[in-house]
Amino acid sequence: MIFLFFLCFFLLFYQPILAAETQLDEIVVTATRIEEPKKDVPYSVQVITQEEIKNSTAKNAGDLITESAIGHIHKYPGLLTSKIGLRGFWTDLFDDLKSRVLVLINGNRAGTVNLATIPIDDIERIEIVKGPASVLYGSSAMGGVINIITKQGKEEGIHGSAGIESGSWQFWKTKAELNGKKGDFDFYLSGSRSAIDDYSAKNYGKIENTGYNDESLSARLGYSFFDKQHISFGFQHWKGWKIGSPGARYSPDPDDYKDIERNRFDLEYKTETLKAGYYFTRDTREDYEGSIAGAWETPNDITLKKTTTQGASIQKIFSIDDHRVIIGGQWDRIEIKSSRNKGAPYNPNSEYDSYGVFTEGRLSFFNKKLFLNAGVRYDYFENEILPTEGINSLKPRKESLDHVTIRGGILYKIIENLSIKANAGTAFRAPAPDELAADYVSSWGTHYLGNPNLKPEKSRSYDVGVSYAKDFLNTELTFFNSEFRDKILSYYDSILNAQTFKNVSGATIQGIEGSISYDIGLSSGLSLSLKPFVNFTYHTRYSTKDESEIQKYGKTLQYTPKCIASFGIMAGKDKWDLRLIANYNADEKVVDWNPSSKNYGKVVDKSDFTVVNLKGSYRPVKNLEFTLSVENLFDRAYEYVQYYPMPRRTITGGVRWLF
Repeated sequence: MIFLFFLCFFLLFYQPILAAETQLDEIVVTATRIEEPKKDVPYSVQVITQEEIKNSTAKNAGDLITESAIGHIHKYPGLLTSKIGLRGFWTDLFDDLKSRVLVLINGNRAGTVNLATIPIDDIERIEIVKGPASVLYGSSAMGGVINIITKQGKEEGIHGSAGIESGSWQFWKTKAELNGKKGDFDFYLSGSRSAIDDYSAKNYGKIENTGYNDESLSARLGYSFFDKQHISFGFQHWKGWKIGSPGARYSPDPDDYKDIERNRFDLEYKTETLKAGYYFTRDTREDYEGSIAGAWETPNDITLKKTTTQGASIQKIFSIDDHRVIIGGQWDRIEIKSSRNKGAPYNPNSEYDSYGVFTEGRLSFFNKKLFLNAGVRYDYFENEILPTEGINSLKPRKESLDHVTIRGGILYKIIENLSIKANAGTAFRAPAPDELAADYVSSWGTHYLGNPNLKPEKSRSYDVGVSYAKDFLNTELTFFNSEFRDKILSYYDSILNAQTFKNVSGATIQGIEGSISYDIGLSSGLSLSLKPFVNFTYHTRYSTKDESEIQKYGKTLQYTPKCIASFGIMAGKDKWDLRLIANYNADEKVVDWNPSSKNYGKVVDKSDFTVVNLKGSYRPVKNLEFTLSVENLFDRAYEYVQYYPMPRRTITGGVRWLF
C-alpha cells in the first residue's frame, strides 16, 4: 500500500515536473566522505536543510532530530535529549562508546551524546546516513551516522544579525551572528544566552525542576590560498547550569541539578583531493544531589565526569575518468576521568584508543547511469582502566582487539532522475574499557569484572530503495533489514561472584522508510511556495533473539515504536514564511519501573501520541524579521519516556535585525 501511494503520487505529478524549472543538485558529504550529488549515492541519506532549520520550532540539535522524525527519540525534561534511534539501534544515555548510532560534528566524533548541547543557531545542515557506516567511520556506526555540519562564512562582505526571543515558562534568549568573506578570508562568529523556568504538563500541572540556563559561543575562521587549498579553524563553547533533573513522576526530585560545559576546537586542511584534520572536545558534567528522593541518593553529593575526545584523520582521493577511490586513516582517543565528593566515583577512569584505515572505491559506467561502490576497513583498539582516586580496590588493566568491516552499494538511473539502489554491509561496536578490562569493587560492595574475551557487537544489514528527485518533487522509498548479533550484556555471574559481561544473541529489525515533498506553488508557476511533505519509518519486524530477554519481557523489541512519522506543509512568499508540522509516535513496549505500579518490572504499552508545531516569520522591511512559534499547538498530554511528561502548549515570539 505504501509503495502504491508513492507510485500514484509520482505519476500524478510527473508531467508538470518535466516542464518545471531545473534546480541545483543537492550535495552531500557524509555518505562517502566526498562531496557529491545525493542522487549519485547508493546509500540511504536524509538531509535536514537550512530552510527546514530556519522554519523549525527547535531550540537545539536534539529538537531538530525529534521534529524531523529522522529516528525515534527518548527525550527527558530539562536540557537532556538522551537516546536517538535509527533502524532499531540507539545512542547510549551517558557513554558515547556504548552508542550504536554515531554522532559527528563536521565529520568527526561529537564527543557527546547529548545533542541538546549543540545550539541550533550554529547548524548549517544535518546529514543522516542510515544503515551500516563502519567502513568509513569505525565503531558505533551500526544504525547509521548523524553528521552535524556547522556554519561558515560564504558570501562576500560582512553580514550579521542580532535578535531576542521570549515566551512561555519565562523563556528568554538573546543571540547575535557575524559572517562573511573578505578576499581569501572567510569567517563566522556567533553567541547566545538563554534561560527557561519550570514548565507545566497537561494533567499534572507544574513540573518542578525543569528549568535551565545556557550560553554558547562559536567561531570558524578560514583562509584559501594557492590553487583551491583551504585551511580552517573552528571553536565551539557551550555551557549549561542549574539544569533541572526532576526525576520521574513517581519519584519527583525538586533540587537535583547538573552543570554541563562543552568546549571544542578543530583544525582542517583540504584541497580537491586531500583532506586532513584534528579535533579536540572536552565535555565536563557535574551532577548535584540535594536531598533524598530515592534510596540510592546521598544528600549533597557531587559527581564530576570529564570526557576528553580527540582525534586526527587524513584521506586522499584518486580518480581516473569517472572512477575514483578514497584511502584514509583515522585515530580517536577518548579519556574519561571521574570523581566524587562523598565516596568512590561510580565509574573508574579509562582510556580508549582507536586506529583505523579504510578504502572505498566507486566505479561509474554508461555515462554515469550505473554506480558501483565497495569498501573495507580495519580497526585496532586499545582499552585501559586507569587508577582512580576513591576506588582503592581497582586493578588497572589493558586489553586490545581488532575488527574488519565491509560494505558495497549499487545505484542505477532508470531515467535521469529516477534511480533504484541497493547496498549491504557490516558494522560493529567495540567493547568499552569497563566491558573489557574492569576489575574493582564498588562502594556498595559489587565486584565489577570485565571480560577480555568479549567480541564486538556486530550487525549485518541490507536495504533496497527507489528515489526520484527533480525540480520541486523529491521522493524516496526504502526497505531495510538488519541482523544484530553478539550484543554485550551485563549480568551477575554466581561462579565469579561478580557483575560481568557476555555476548548474547541480538535482534532482527526490518521495515520501510519513506519521504516525499512537492512544491505545488512553484511548480505551478505561482510566486507562492506551498510544499506538503511526509517522512516516516514503519517497522515490519523488530524482535529480540536473546532468550533471557524473551523469557522476561517477550520477543518484541522494547522502546521501538512500530511507526514514527512527520508530516506537514511549508509555505512562503516574499516577506513571510510558515511551517506546520505534526510528529506521530506509535505505541511502544516499555518496562514499567514505577515501584507503586501493579505492573512494576513488567512490559507495558506506552500510548501513541501526535504533537503539532507551528512556526511563522514576517519581514516588513529587508532588515527586520518577526517570528512566532507554537509547540504542542493543540495542547496534548504526551511523553517520549514513560513518567516524564512534556510541556503544554508553548508560545515563543522573537525579533531579529539583519545587516
